[in-house]
Amino acid sequence: MNVMKTVMRRGLWFSLFSFVLLATGALLGPLSPVEAQGATTPVSLFHYRVLTQDLVRHTLRIEAEFPIEAFTGPDKILALPVWTPGSYKVRDYSKSLGTMELLDVPGGTVSKIAKNRWQLEGDFANRTTIKVAYTVYGHELTVRTNYFGPDLALIVGAATFVAPAPLLSSSLSGWRCQVDFPEYSDSISTSLESNPSDPQLSFLAPNYDELVDSPILLGKLEERPFFVNQKRHALVLAGDTRFWNIAKSLSDVEKIVSTEFEFWGEMPYDHYLFMNLVTEARGGLEHLDSTVMMTNRFATQEREKYLEWLGLVAHEFFHTWNVKRLRPEALGPFDYENEVYTPSLWVVEGITSYYDDLMVRRAGLSTRAEYLKALSKQLNTLANTPGRKARPLSTASLDAWIRLYQPTDNSINDNISYYNKGAVVAWLLDTEIRRQTQGRRNLDQLMKAAYRRFSNSGYSQSEFRSFASEFTGLDLEPFFHNALDTTEELSLDSALDYWGLEWKEDPSDSEAIPYFGVRTAALNGHLVESVEAGSPASTVGISAGDELIAIDSLRVTSTGPNEILKHLKVGRSYQVLIARRGSIHSYEVPLEKAEFVKRKLQSTGDKGPAYQRLERWLGPETVVNATEKLH
Repeated sequence: MNVMKTVMRRGLWFSLFSFVLLATGALLGPLSPVEAQGATTPVSLFHYRVLTQDLVRHTLRIEAEFPIEAFTGPDKILALPVWTPGSYKVRDYSKSLGTMELLDVPGGTVSKIAKNRWQLEGDFANRTTIKVAYTVYGHELTVRTNYFGPDLALIVGAATFVAPAPLLSSSLSGWRCQVDFPEYSDSISTSLESNPSDPQLSFLAPNYDELVDSPILLGKLEERPFFVNQKRHALVLAGDTRFWNIAKSLSDVEKIVSTEFEFWGEMPYDHYLFMNLVTEARGGLEHLDSTVMMTNRFATQEREKYLEWLGLVAHEFFHTWNVKRLRPEALGPFDYENEVYTPSLWVVEGITSYYDDLMVRRAGLSTRAEYLKALSKQLNTLANTPGRKARPLSTASLDAWIRLYQPTDNSINDNISYYNKGAVVAWLLDTEIRRQTQGRRNLDQLMKAAYRRFSNSGYSQSEFRSFASEFTGLDLEPFFHNALDTTEELSLDSALDYWGLEWKEDPSDSEAIPYFGVRTAALNGHLVESVEAGSPASTVGISAGDELIAIDSLRVTSTGPNEILKHLKVGRSYQVLIARRGSIHSYEVPLEKAEFVKRKLQSTGDKGPAYQRLERWLGPETVVNATEKLH
């Protein structure tokens, strides 16, 4: 048994908890059935036993025990969250729960009364606890869903652990939680504290919120610890790591941690885990004292992919402050059974998306040109998203629950990403503050001041906007109104002038491709995934789901239509052959000049005041061997 687990404690709370657990458990009441079997669990706990014998079939069995007084009202109802913090979509995790049974209550029954609720019925008059058992199926490999296998298992708390309803932080905050893994033989990694009575197989959380926000990783893991500010951090690797440069990635993660610690000035945790799953999946999800990331096995061998991974590390770690502590008021305390709405996800995700690549740059892990390329990508993505003209940024944030995480084939036309546009707005806001204060104030200072003001209470959008003006001494409301509340185009002119940058057509993209207006599937260039409103394709009636067969009598290949389009002429009409629901259709499509032209940021070359500001912002040019052999 190898427990990949930190042993640092959460100060006074943990000391007191340990004392109560080990020395005064008898004062807490009679033994529960679990205690009678030899465990030392006091009845003031939510206690979960996770049985892993069926991992080969992607299934866990959970035995859960709750104090009788944890149930409010006459009904005994258990519930499972419908969403997980950090991922704003109702995922209905209960679809993966098997039949629930009531244990140790003769004649007792369990009735499903809602999609995520179970009512327990039986004679509970002389009982101090209620115990149930259920199975959980997990075979979806994302950072926000359960995935169970014999070599790797990711346990997402919200998708796994039921609790007495209603699932509100306020009603569950007084209940500690214990999770046991009897007889599990491989490694366990989690930011939960080890239970002193069984530190290898038992873990503790001070409340249900922390249990839900602490993923648990099982399998054949490799942990590499490092210390920053005398606090333990660790890079935990899972999956196929044969091609992963562990030494370099560990060193670079440490540099990012040091850079972000320097930015915020404090570390609001005792220890932190970077769970890096090399599984060919993608994504990251922040948690209170950890993050789960998924990546490609060759990411450390290719410079561009490696920079993307470093940006992911910086992004998720930045969330330790910006969202886990500095947060919109809707994002805690939580209601785990319903959507929680906020128009401020542009702060949570957009500002973080601005700082992620910037932190990689500040850590000395990318060149100035590489950073400007990353910022150019954000600007190009925004300029090439028609939905920017349809939905304001604040509304896109509010609609996250039904739009960003549930896209349709028309999303390109009617929605905007608060990650992408939020990052551009953050850059422009940083620039505007610096410009109007002659460099005395910047977004770094604003975020740290907001952290001090709001980290214990949360903020509304109006409070954040008002505080930004108050702290900087500027009237920023016109900027916020235009950037957040309208669909007006964002002007780059002032920012380009301030930093001495040009937004020039990218020579590498100089071959102008006539505008057709379709976007095809990445792995199947024949399949139309979306059609831009008002485009030539849309005008003649080509739709998402159509299969492109030929353009101008030339067969469309699996790489998509651009290989043909780049040889055609603007202003002429061409025959486009498509298949739709088993029928062949032909259209005459007039090709137009594309409105969007890929561009890139570059310095004007003028070494005057603007260039000096650029150097203070991005630092002097770093010598990075971008072609070094990473593996």
